[in-house]
Amino acid sequence: MSQRNDRLELARSVMELIDQGHRGISRRLDLTRVRVLGTIAALGPVRPRTIAAELGLTASATSRHLAALERAGHLAVEPDPEDSRTFLARLTEEGHAEIDTTIQAGAAVFADVISDWPDEDVSTALTLITRLNQAWKQHGDTSGAKSRTGTRPRRLRARGQVKPGEAAED
Repeated sequence: MSQRNDRLELARSVMELIDQGHRGISRRLDLTRVRVLGTIAALGPVRPRTIAAELGLTASATSRHLAALERAGHLAVEPDPEDSRTFLARLTEEGHAEIDTTIQAGAAVFADVISDWPDEDVSTALTLITRLNQAWKQHGDTSGAKSRTGTRPRRLRARGQVKPGEAAED
């Protein structure tokens, strides 16, 4: 019984950590744009649809982020030699610098948060969080799970097929 409660508390703690981190960071920068830059850095010149697939974004959201990053000088586009209907996005020097600056700023804030932790605790946290990330990757994407707030129930409610407060089957 205790183990089940510990697992529930761990899940809650991880969700709270993600939420706090996201809120703190998103006040200063657009996390999706940072992820787009990181994807381009990792994959080299890349097509927008590859970025969208890697990050789980729609085509229109990907286009908006790429346009904003291009305006900011963080990426450049070039014709795709294999497909004239699309283009390749590549990082500029400014884009590389933006990634470095973001990583350094994040690391500095994080170091400040854990500045009073003993080295042994830092090492243990690193080991466990690395293990958690690996397990998460092995488990796969859970975004396809049923949700009470998905678009399908709203559409059904809008058509009068499901009344507010009732559950809709996906």
